Amino acid sequence: MVKEQYITKSREINLSVTNGEVTSVIKKNITQSACRVYHNDYIGVAGKLGEADDELMEQAFGNLKLAIPYKAQPTAGSVRREQLECGVFSVDDSGSFMKEAEEILEILREEYPKLIFSNKIRIREESRQLKNDAGTDLYFSDRVVSFVLLVKHVDSASVFDDDLVYEVRDFDREKYLKEAREHLDAFLNPVQLPEGETFPVIISPEELGRFVVQNMDAMAFGHGTSFFNGKLGEKLFDEKFSLYVNRGTDIPGNAFFDAEGSTCEGDRCYLIQNGVLLRPFADKKLSGEFGYENTATAEGAYDSVPSNVADCFSGECSNQTLEEILGEADGIYISVMGGGDYTSEGNYASPVQTAFLYRNGKLAGRLPELNISGNVYEIFGKGYMGISSDKPLEGMHKMVARMRVSC
Repeated sequence: MVKEQYITKSREINLSVTNGEVTSVIKKNITQSACRVYHNDYIGVAGKLGEADDELMEQAFGNLKLAIPYKAQPTAGSVRREQLECGVFSVDDSGSFMKEAEEILEILREEYPKLIFSNKIRIREESRQLKNDAGTDLYFSDRVVSFVLLVKHVDSASVFDDDLVYEVRDFDREKYLKEAREHLDAFLNPVQLPEGETFPVIISPEELGRFVVQNMDAMAFGHGTSFFNGKLGEKLFDEKFSLYVNRGTDIPGNAFFDAEGSTCEGDRCYLIQNGVLLRPFADKKLSGEFGYENTATAEGAYDSVPSNVADCFSGECSNQTLEEILGEADGIYISVMGGGDYTSEGNYASPVQTAFLYRNGKLAGRLPELNISGNVYEIFGKGYMGISSDKPLEGMHKMVARMRVSC
């Protein structure tokens, strides 16, 4: 029998922004605890808000009678601690953080009187700990500052016209304002789409990669419903494209272990490498059921049995910046889009509400509403150009793929 505790903690200051001013402050401090008992291929789980205690462990022991199967072995003998908090702001000093946010909003209001800013500015601290009497003690904590501002022109009838997103661990006012000014100046400068049927599209990898990730689930492979069934070991995409389970530090808030205490060697596990389909992602249950490698992708509610979840994946960055990937070509930077999806045949199409012309290393102007489309084998195949080594927009790496673009 093995007894285990799984504890997550979240503290945050959430500033609501209306008409460019902070209108409310919400503070949160939440601890969620789970106790688990493993015995004879079964698991008992009990959870509560607050710290774990002996009573909660007794409840978990009692829940073994529910006979929930869990044939995998609990993680044993794994010890690691990682704390990534950095920067000058913290949840403990709400006054300094709020003062910074108010001063930045004042600058944006003064410099851009025709624009209205709303939504959220937040700082959050998160931690996760998993420990058991099989010798495992894993701990991770992080702190992230995020500006997620909706932008509306005073003459617009829309609810919002654009968003200004920025998420980093170590917030720097001047870096943020430099990017915000470039974005907002381009927003106020309408330009036409250049002639052509296809363009390099600059977009978050998660948006276009969602279909690939969903079809890499070991459950789909095991039951024969994946788009990629029968193609393991084949080269399906451009050799520049690699997709991996990312348990590294480059994703803010991303722990190095999953909800079962599993880790990856070097904090990454490739699913696709140099265009070749290597393996699906699998938690312990699916690994045992179908014989796939455990890829440390178990998540779920703190008081539930972990399950295989797709939420910690990255495309491998190239050794080129965004500007270097594009060279002298114009790019189309996608800022706001919605309503797009892949078909079962792998064809993607989406309307784009707000996009920008990216020229000579910067946003040059706002384009009319447009549409983008392509097939998954084109987007990550002959049309794939890479993921930037730098984080030029939104504090994030950006993917570039040549796609069909029309107004």
